[in-house]
Amino acid sequence: MPWGDGRGPWWGKGSRGGRGIRRGRFMRWGTGFSGTIPATVIPVVDVDKCVGCGNCAKVCPFGAITIEHGKAIVNPALCQGCRACVSACPKGAIS
Repeated sequence: MPWGDGRGPWWGKGSRGGRGIRRGRFMRWGTGFSGTIPATVIPVVDVDKCVGCGNCAKVCPFGAITIEHGKAIVNPALCQGCRACVSACPKGAIS
């Protein structure tokens, strides 16, 4: 089997043999494996554990967390899912 005849194991359909790997056979180009955009996971505050210290609001780079009535509140419209607040909470109230 000459290398340039198009009948090799992976490169082109050829007249006989070959597997015919073509663009888009295994996945659609530009969509990734699932074809969907991954959803952002918004952190959830456990109000029973939250002491309202404000550490989470200080470390949030997007300003998505505010302290209202002594508890942390996550604004899902501003949250980008970086989860910096999860590691900043001393009580483990954000998951």
